[in-house]
Amino acid sequence: MNRAVAYAALSGELEACRRLPRPMLVELIGSTPASKVIVVDGEELLLEVQAAWASPKRMSVRVTAIAYGPSHLQTERLEEHLTIPMSDAGDIDLVARRGSLQCRPQ
Repeated sequence: MNRAVAYAALSGELEACRRLPRPMLVELIGSTPASKVIVVDGEELLLEVQAAWASPKRMSVRVTAIAYGPSHLQTERLEEHLTIPMSDAGDIDLVARRGSLQCRPQ
């Protein structure tokens, strides 16, 4: 597995989670890890994303992204984490204007 490419894929998944609206981020907590297979440089990588509360007061969410890919005679596993304060979660309000949707922070 090309580690640089795998870490870039993990970073992209974590950034996508950071931009989720608060209700969608909370839905990830405690659910079955979301997974998908991507092909990078001819190799298949399995990406998994899961979330849990990062603090007992539920003030932040810890998102974990894991990549599984081929390595010499074994499967390699890379893991990255991101802690998202609930005050920074990407709440958006979709507003229809002139036939298009626009996003604006709440």
